[in-house]
Amino acid sequence: MKKLMFIMMMLLGFVATSSSVYAQSVSVQSAEDIEGSYTGSLTKVYMNGDKSPVSPIETVVTSNGDGTYNFHIDAFKVGKMPGTITVDAKNIEISSANSAFTATCTNAVKLKILGVFPATYTAYVTGSIENGKLIYTLTVNAEYSSAPFTAIVTFEGNRASDL
Repeated sequence: MKKLMFIMMMLLGFVATSSSVYAQSVSVQSAEDIEGSYTGSLTKVYMNGDKSPVSPIETVVTSNGDGTYNFHIDAFKVGKMPGTITVDAKNIEISSANSAFTATCTNAVKLKILGVFPATYTAYVTGSIENGKLIYTLTVNAEYSSAPFTAIVTFEGNRASDL
């Protein structure tokens, strides 16, 4: 009987110890936590060289209802460029485990120069969204008028209701 009691106490000790080790809090975000307007700036702008940050910039995040989200930035200019850039990155899956995301989005970036029909580019999108703060980087490796270019922008902003 003493042996059985000893084994039971040992098992209870193991269970109590293991549950306290893994009892870390995990915050799961709902679509309502993620959707909204995020106001901030493009803190890194690289287009054939580093450019000055652009602000204010607003990213609107909408849910597709299936765990994926769309990121939209209305047309904006960088420096003295003679055109505008629009971002429409769609179907970005956000991990509920760590609020991170990585996606390749076709036709995500539209470049319109001098009012001509826009050229569209695929963008690699990576970032995170947590506690009302959105940070993501768009990378485009493409060609315009037969000239290859790389463009990289990083957006950092806070959800409008969290300001």
